[in-house]
Amino acid sequence: MKGIGKGPTLGEQVFEYIREGIVNERYRPGQVIVESELAQELQVSRTPVSNAVIMLKERGLIEDRSGKFVVLHLSIRDVIDLYQCRLAFDGLAARLASEYITEQELAELGADLGVWEQVIEAPDTNALWVADLTFHAAIYQASRNKHLRRFSEIATDLLATYRRVILDNLASHPDQSRSPEDVRDEHQAIYDALRARDADASEAAARAHIGNVIAFLRRVQSSSDAVMPASSARDVPDVERRVVEADDGER
Repeated sequence: MKGIGKGPTLGEQVFEYIREGIVNERYRPGQVIVESELAQELQVSRTPVSNAVIMLKERGLIEDRSGKFVVLHLSIRDVIDLYQCRLAFDGLAARLASEYITEQELAELGADLGVWEQVIEAPDTNALWVADLTFHAAIYQASRNKHLRRFSEIATDLLATYRRVILDNLASHPDQSRSPEDVRDEHQAIYDALRARDADASEAAARAHIGNVIAFLRRVQSSSDAVMPASSARDVPDVERRVVEADDGER
């Protein structure tokens, strides 16, 4: 990549470059981020890189482990915890959106539902992922609450670091009780409640949708635990395991 042009938002530009790299898996979970190497790659001083690293830590995308900056490695337990937060925040966002959403936003949300019909007919896991994120981001936007939107941005980035594992589990898990059609139907229920401007129904539909995701992830976690031997990496404390992975990535 060519050097980033210097300016008053240089640290933010470096932050966006690294964030995009994490979200799009240019930097993989467990990989060590070396400030000096990034500064050389981007042809900037260490200061904007250090500022970007601080912002990335605040967003939860990297961790400081034993003096090394490591790309976050989420476990199934971490993802469940994140969705438990979404259980509350998605419900609130939908409740607020039922009051503030415009007719144009409703039309755009309805168009997003149409994408699901096309994708389900010709399965594309990445397209499904994007369609899901777009749908929920639109509801957070319609809530007109900047703090909820901020949470949505953070949650989206965190989930993006784990998306391939999530998608692989959805596609290959032996429990196929949850399908793309189920997700589409749950989205439809949220949309119908928003269109009716029914705050209670909007919140309930949003919470039911996230609750179903949590239930599925718990089934995935249970089956994964069941097949892991007692001496597996699961028995290694999480912090230690992440540092070991970081060391491997550095070598």
